[in-house]
Amino acid sequence: MKYLRTLVLVLLPTIALSLRLTAADLKCEEMKPGVRNLKVMTMQPLRRGKVWLEGTPVTVFNTSCDLYGLKTEETEYHQNSLVRKTLFVHKSREEAASVCEARKSEEKLTSTFSEEARSSLDDFCRKYRKKDFDAVLVYDASPGSASATPIRQVFRLYNAKGFPSEEYEFDPAAALETRTAYKYDPKNNLLEKMDLDPEGRQLRREAYASDKLTASRTFSFFNENNQLKKKQVREYREDGTLRRELVMTYDDAEQVLGKTETACGAGGARETELVFQGDLERPVYEYRYSYKLDKKGNWTEERKIKLALYEDKRFEDPKVAPRIVKREIDYYS
Repeated sequence: MKYLRTLVLVLLPTIALSLRLTAADLKCEEMKPGVRNLKVMTMQPLRRGKVWLEGTPVTVFNTSCDLYGLKTEETEYHQNSLVRKTLFVHKSREEAASVCEARKSEEKLTSTFSEEARSSLDDFCRKYRKKDFDAVLVYDASPGSASATPIRQVFRLYNAKGFPSEEYEFDPAAALETRTAYKYDPKNNLLEKMDLDPEGRQLRREAYASDKLTASRTFSFFNENNQLKKKQVREYREDGTLRRELVMTYDDAEQVLGKTETACGAGGARETELVFQGDLERPVYEYRYSYKLDKKGNWTEERKIKLALYEDKRFEDPKVAPRIVKREIDYYS
């Protein structure tokens, strides 16, 4: 069952909204072979003559992963100073049930316990004590902020086929912040994911659709008023690698604000990205990507260069630094 649940995390979209945790936030980047630790460095390029050198890291993100591809630790540095350290503790069904049992034991030891003092998490534990659920406890381990109390607790309920049906996220006081509901088609393809506040009002909604003829997948994102704010269309090759991605953003009247169109190489890595404003047919500028790869075929350096466009001609400003990102990858095998 744990392998199935890991697969479900892979299928969910990789876009995190707001500050809440999504399934993608709990999962490490998918690579082959599996990643034990991933270090991502955004560099400060230095110009030497006509050449841009990588320079020194400005921000560094370290992510540790377990054998199932789930995050266990994240750290963030800015110019060598640690600004964030987060621990992820994944609880199986039995372990999550024990978390609820521990809360019940604490209630019995508290003589002043009342209905008013009962938390949302206590209500969850009572309501779903016989259901199939697991949990993720998130801790702030930053210097001076370390605490035995989780800063986030995410409990996931599963349907009879082993796919997430609901997700409850609780704050440090065990109060409910967000409830997420999932919908699937008869073939278990995800159709919709809706985030609701504690009163059941929509915070955001994501809708998904697939087209076999075009080998594409569409992701639509709606706000609390159910207005379309963003749409992604991803087209895939026969081997499953990403071929093209189109992203459109919308204003409150659902008119197009901007659009990006990204073309990917044979391995699915980005090669060019065209940026459009409003509903203009011509792009205003273009990005080009280049990579260095390791022996496993995963990139260890990505360079993103901005080109200005004028009358179908492309110009690179030598004074504009490229965006350089480096990665150090420690594999399980």
